[in-house]
Amino acid sequence: MKEIGIGQAPALTSPNPLVLVCTEKENGQLNMAPVSFVMFAAFKPPMLAFAMGMGSTSGENIRRTGKAVIAVPGAGIEDEVMEYGSCHGKQVDKLSKHPIPLQALAGTSIQVPQNTRVAFSVSLDKTVEAGDHYLYLCNIEKVFADEAQEGLFAWNGYNRAAPAVEK
Repeated sequence: MKEIGIGQAPALTSPNPLVLVCTEKENGQLNMAPVSFVMFAAFKPPMLAFAMGMGSTSGENIRRTGKAVIAVPGAGIEDEVMEYGSCHGKQVDKLSKHPIPLQALAGTSIQVPQNTRVAFSVSLDKTVEAGDHYLYLCNIEKVFADEAQEGLFAWNGYNRAAPAVEK
């Protein structure tokens, strides 16, 4: 084995989980940011964790409101998911620039794409500094699913979104 840099490792561990962190901006608009640093943290109580860069709009939103919906995007919105990750929510209204159909979920004002396999309505429990990221530990309040949707994963070091089994 040879030593490699951390930036090369994600391409060698593909596919990686992929979620959209859906939050509300201060003006009430929806912001969605793709994240691959995500995991289940506990079943009792149900919790999940995700990490985002310290300057992320979605991170600021969840710290301000304490709420988010973590959505596993479904096939059919691969291009939009990648575009949402290529711009900053403070400078660009991502949904105006790259619109997709949205759906409401019971118990939250935060919408998710219609093409969503699983959505977790969460409340923020703790924020931990982790290098150049914040780690968000969240309580899962509700879980919604559409098993007919095929979930997307991050491929090739986060350079592409595609189902886990490529056709």
